[in-house]
Amino acid sequence: MPLPDRDTTPRNTLWDSGSLSTGVSLSDQPILSLIKLVLQTAYLKPYKPISLLLLGNAGIGKTRLLSPLVKLDFVSYVNDITPKYLVEFLHKVKNGEKRFLVVPDFTNCMSHAMNTRTVLVAILRSMTEEGVIDLSDYHLEFKSSTHVKAGLITATTNASYQQFREIWKGTGFLSRLLPFSFSHSVDTKTRTMKDIDMKKRDCLESVKLSVVKRAPRTVAMPPRLLSQLHVYEELLGKNSGCLPYRHQIQLNALAESLAVLTESSELTQDHIDTVSRLCHWINYDFNEV
Repeated sequence: MPLPDRDTTPRNTLWDSGSLSTGVSLSDQPILSLIKLVLQTAYLKPYKPISLLLLGNAGIGKTRLLSPLVKLDFVSYVNDITPKYLVEFLHKVKNGEKRFLVVPDFTNCMSHAMNTRTVLVAILRSMTEEGVIDLSDYHLEFKSSTHVKAGLITATTNASYQQFREIWKGTGFLSRLLPFSFSHSVDTKTRTMKDIDMKKRDCLESVKLSVVKRAPRTVAMPPRLLSQLHVYEELLGKNSGCLPYRHQIQLNALAESLAVLTESSELTQDHIDTVSRLCHWINYDFNEV
């Protein structure tokens, strides 16, 4: 994905304000920044939680990066799901208890029998976009007078993604998931291996991904600034096999979340620049961190 000629480190007040642990490594910062923005989208108005898919080689630490989410009361963090569990989760969403489903390894879900995983993806596809009203077609009991929506945050390996990519594109499921694809640079690998040898304590244990739960102020979103994200939205749409509109909504929500978290009443060029830097990895290019 083409980017402006500038540093891709997401220098923004998400870090400057100390809202995340200051001990977090530079390679973890962009991923945790994006996770925090995605979480905030569940508290925007109108209600529009977006979904996230982390993509990386086996052993790169995807589950580790999602581990801070287990501490959040509005998140259901589970290793695997079944259609029955999804119905139970949707009831919690309907009652206002939960807003996100986190599955650290989506490969587990895709290891079920074909009929089961087809039902799972169909429910998740509805849950993350238009919302779920009636699941009786799947021999499950869930009914609601309003559409029940929730965000999905998950991760999978490059190999698993390649296996299911065309199926997910064909059903529209892929376009519902904002991708964050990454690999490790030589420096990151060297530092990580050194930390393992030294038995260094993982700084992610102290990370707090807090969000603004109160009704956020109305954020002015100038079209002249949002239009700078169109190039990324077009490329995301091309790769996920859809028109760019769904990705436009996703990136706009990230920008608005950043404004809310930085207590801004209007979107600024700095906010757009931060989202643009994150777009260095919001793609399927597996750029290094």
